[in-house]
Amino acid sequence: MQLTIFGFVVIAIGVILLFSASRMAMMLFVLAVTLLGGSAAISLPALGGSTIPPAHLAIVFLVARMLVPGKAGMADVGRSIEANFVLVFFVLYGVVGAMVLPRLFQNAILITPLRPNPTRDVFAVEALHFTNQNVTVAVYYLATLFAAFGGWILTRDGRVQVALPRAAAIIGLVHAVLGLLSVILKDQLAGFFGFFRNGFYAQLDQSVGDIARMNGIFAEPAIYAVYGFSWFVFLFELWLRRIEPRLTGLAAAVLGTALLLSTSSTAYLGFAGYGLILGVRFLLVPGTVSSRQLMVLLGAGLLMVTMALGLAVALPDVGTKIAAVIDRVTVGKIDTESAIQRAFWAKQGLAAFVTSNGLGIGPGSFRSSSLLTAILGSMGVLGSVAFVWHLGRVFMPLRKSTWVTVADPRTAIGAAASWTSLIMLIPPSFSAASPDPGILWGAFTGLALGLRSLPDRNGPDARLSWQSASEQPASVGAGNVGNA
Repeated sequence: MQLTIFGFVVIAIGVILLFSASRMAMMLFVLAVTLLGGSAAISLPALGGSTIPPAHLAIVFLVARMLVPGKAGMADVGRSIEANFVLVFFVLYGVVGAMVLPRLFQNAILITPLRPNPTRDVFAVEALHFTNQNVTVAVYYLATLFAAFGGWILTRDGRVQVALPRAAAIIGLVHAVLGLLSVILKDQLAGFFGFFRNGFYAQLDQSVGDIARMNGIFAEPAIYAVYGFSWFVFLFELWLRRIEPRLTGLAAAVLGTALLLSTSSTAYLGFAGYGLILGVRFLLVPGTVSSRQLMVLLGAGLLMVTMALGLAVALPDVGTKIAAVIDRVTVGKIDTESAIQRAFWAKQGLAAFVTSNGLGIGPGSFRSSSLLTAILGSMGVLGSVAFVWHLGRVFMPLRKSTWVTVADPRTAIGAAASWTSLIMLIPPSFSAASPDPGILWGAFTGLALGLRSLPDRNGPDARLSWQSASEQPASVGAGNVGNA
């Protein structure tokens, strides 16, 4: 085991926060460290060169902070486990399955391992067997669960309604600026970005022709886009609900612009899916967006179209290059060797599900290109049902606050987290190699469950049907979170 400079920094800050700061500060530290998505905190040569990212190391200190002796603290840990009981089952089944299922179905199916052997054959496979990657993914599963606990416990702090939106805005702006700099000053800051990208991943400086693709301090443009899209959705949902609207709106605009310029098909896919869902919400659910917000969105869209047309007229060569890049990373990507390989990987999940008779062959056993088929093939019926069940509990489709703006900021932030935990799955559903939804997803689900299930100070926490919710007044008092 080798500790990197990022490991030293995480440990130093983690120790300081452990003994001098609140649980909220520790959880916000974990969220901030997720920015180092291309970095390694610890290298593990004994596990085939696997690495532990900084955020996963920070989770260790989060767990330690949650377990600090104290009646209130320990009680919250117990309640967080109870609130996330479905996710607990999902993760425990995944951890046990990662250890047992590859051995149970050893040699029963030919698969491409999660870490493929270097080869030019896009259909390269090998017989199923237990590997170090099963251990790695099992550890990642536990980190996702602990992040959900941390998100839930964070909601017990009364300052969360101010601290979380501001932290989200800062993270979004930093991610956007780093992405833009990785393109604008690619050559001048090559050493800077290389310093942060020390993880055992395929560190790719991609370009299409002479146009560099955006990846910031992440390993590749697709991963940069998946991470940025998650924060964009959260910030945009906060803006829709008028939570720190100037700050969250600015951060969403800057980050959205960066993602549009990223030339990542993953980002464009996310925007297309989210845009379609927003369109349906705006049309079918009155109160989703105010007239002023709608004018802002229409104005922003008109400005983008005008700028694109102006660029095409003033600099036709640049416009032609940009159009060629977009075509290559979207429509032109369908028939590429990479697309064929990814389709093959995605189908492995279906084959694994059938071969295992619905049990799954264990997380970390094979490489997918879809989170959905990765979960299906790795964890079978039980894992897939648990995942959907937990997502339904987080989304709360029968709550009024899921669809329209409510006055209570904690409830509104929880609703934004609910939508984020759902929408952020769009890109991974077409690109994820592993069945682990990730620390960020775990944190958002914990936040959503915690903020939207606080006891009503004026009565019992009512689980409202859509009909009863729609009969409530739009303005909900600060103490009536449970009725939103």
